[in-house]
Amino acid sequence: MRTAAVSKLPWTIHVHASSPDALASEITGRRRLLLAGLAVLALLLLVSSGLIVRAMTRELAVARLQSEFVASVSHEFRSPLTSIRQLSSMLVQGRLPSDSERRRSYEFLAAEAGRLERLIEGLLDFGLMEAGKTRYQLARMDARDLVRETAEAFQGTVAANGYTVELSLPVSACATRADGDAIGRAIWNLLDNAVKYSGDSHKIELLLDRAGGAVSIAVRDYGLGIPVSEQERIFEKFVRGSAARLQGIKGTGIGLAMVRHIVDAHGGSIQVKSLPGEGSTFTIVLPANG
Repeated sequence: MRTAAVSKLPWTIHVHASSPDALASEITGRRRLLLAGLAVLALLLLVSSGLIVRAMTRELAVARLQSEFVASVSHEFRSPLTSIRQLSSMLVQGRLPSDSERRRSYEFLAAEAGRLERLIEGLLDFGLMEAGKTRYQLARMDARDLVRETAEAFQGTVAANGYTVELSLPVSACATRADGDAIGRAIWNLLDNAVKYSGDSHKIELLLDRAGGAVSIAVRDYGLGIPVSEQERIFEKFVRGSAARLQGIKGTGIGLAMVRHIVDAHGGSIQVKSLPGEGSTFTIVLPANG
């Protein structure tokens, strides 16, 4: 030790001898601490990079789906509007002289106008569902009446194209609490999908049954089918199966998402059973009531 008086400096110097083993142990400890810090930093960077890549991939997928949705909706609007414009022009110019031709034209115009109305209402309703603003008016009803009326109305829109809806109803009542308009729309969407993906088969089955505490409404087609790998995602908004892209089938990609939203709001579930080339069966399951 050298005191301030000896060194003529304003401090005192203390010198302690340290053993080589203690010094080596201290250096090793600091090295381990530094390596541990670098490892934690590298892990944080790796995890952050993975999260960023995942988020970017998801955003790109959503952007692609939205782009496809806009293109699909544009096509859905363009097709009936083009038909309406051309036929209206022919009627105005008097190019359909016979009464029968004009009557068929008016029927076609009414059908295309109804198609546009259903498309617009579907988009508006889905927007309300997404915003959480849909209010369902639940009331006790016999599901047989609702299923029968929906089947008859849908049959009237597809009969001209050779499609038939085979209806199967139980003898006894199938009571449930539901919003008739909403469940009717869900059934209609399933029937519409069945027609689109029916392929060469023009037979659609609509089956109502009651088992235990549940009422089931099944729509079955014998068309293209759905791969197992796609059966979960097809209920997400804007998602369309590979068959739709390959076959050029029209659609907006919100029909099944709307069905699931309606069924969930009723405390039910939607199920699908399908195999490629063997058709599909979509089943709405609702709680029975009384």
